[in-house]
Amino acid sequence: MNTRTAFDIDCNPVIPECEYACPKCIQEIETALGSMDGVSKVYMEEGSEEGTVFVEHDPTVASVNELIEAFGVLPSFYDGFFVATAIGS
Repeated sequence: MNTRTAFDIDCNPVIPECEYACPKCIQEIETALGSMDGVSKVYMEEGSEEGTVFVEHDPTVASVNELIEAFGVLPSFYDGFFVATAIGS
């Protein structure tokens, strides 16, 4: 059974001027997490807080902690990493 979890993605430690508007970062998040076993959908909702990413996943296959770890190695093209915090479902 899939669960929807929202994550706050703090990119300021990585690229302070970005303000989570970089299509390259967004694409990499969608691709990296979307290819994980147990993840069915990765998306942002119009009207949600800037930097909020929603992930629909099977928590028995892709736990919240595993998703946070996956965010923690992105973006691959920058010398720094996102800080993700689960903010609810």
